[in-house]
Amino acid sequence: MAHKIDHARINAAIAKAEETTSGEITCMIKSKGLEYPETPLMWAVGVALIVPMALMAFGIWPHDWLEPLIVKVAGWNTPGVTGELMAYEAIMFYALTQLILFIATYLIVALKPLRVALTPKSIKHKRAHQKAMEQFLARGLHLTKGRTGVMIFCAVEEHYVEVIADEGIYSKVDKKHWDETVSALLKHIKSGDMTTGFEAAIAASSTVLSAHFPPGTENPNELPDVLIEI
Repeated sequence: MAHKIDHARINAAIAKAEETTSGEITCMIKSKGLEYPETPLMWAVGVALIVPMALMAFGIWPHDWLEPLIVKVAGWNTPGVTGELMAYEAIMFYALTQLILFIATYLIVALKPLRVALTPKSIKHKRAHQKAMEQFLARGLHLTKGRTGVMIFCAVEEHYVEVIADEGIYSKVDKKHWDETVSALLKHIKSGDMTTGFEAAIAASSTVLSAHFPPGTENPNELPDVLIEI
């Protein structure tokens, strides 16, 4: 997904669209990935639990590879791979293998690009929706006079796009229209042209807003006509 975008073109598109409606359109981009602190822990636990069992299923026992390492690094006296392992020694090797896998996996997945990439899509989209709703309220889109605020939101790293409309608009406009608006934006984003995508989404929003919410004798501009990056 492309990150470059022409703010001037988007701002001009918003201003032009609002000339034909009393609605207020805001565009927002979350360029950097959201935080997923649970992802490294989730992967570390999974790897530590599953990998040792999978290795043993193929005849690779923890002491086969861990014992030589311990002898070399720590100088421990162990019974040797050909000797008999006591129960506590077998448990020790297994637990130590799990600990090593847990720490290594956690540190690797904690790296931001991997953390975002390895987070399940359902979690990323849920978190992006929460961020969109948070920004909708924080920016005061729910406080317009006619409850006609619309926010076109894009979380770049999450590959997530959503249109949030206030209750004044939801009561009159079919949700199907906003799905089509999202599709118009995504189509251009996938081709690497985010600017044109936002212009298309703004135009689609303007069409329905002008039909249901034409400008009155007074058409105050209640929100800035600018693209916001967070």
